[in-house]
Amino acid sequence: MPILLFIEICLTGIGAWALVMLLYRLFLMPAKKDFMPLVLPVKGGADSVEGRLRWACWQARLGGRYGLLYILDCGMGEETAQICRRFARENGNVEMGDIKMLERRLTGEDDCNEKESVVY
Repeated sequence: MPILLFIEICLTGIGAWALVMLLYRLFLMPAKKDFMPLVLPVKGGADSVEGRLRWACWQARLGGRYGLLYILDCGMGEETAQICRRFARENGNVEMGDIKMLERRLTGEDDCNEKESVVY
């Protein structure tokens, strides 16, 4: 019986620590001064793209370092592009485009041509 109590106390402590760290990241981390996207290059077929997108979106939201998730089109197929567009519509702070659009976004140029890239 004492072992179960010890395990319960340890798990409660670990849970409390995780909650404190989550609240710290959400509310007490300094604001982002510079635009820094998490860039996910996508190329070829749609083998594991949805899992990679979900992981990257989680990193962009809870990591505290990134302003948004940018899906970089490196020659993806049509099915993969549809999955990425749907993911960008369903999740906030997700953009999709080519390398030229990313370069303009990073340098602060706002005269983007919508034909060259898709932004959601």
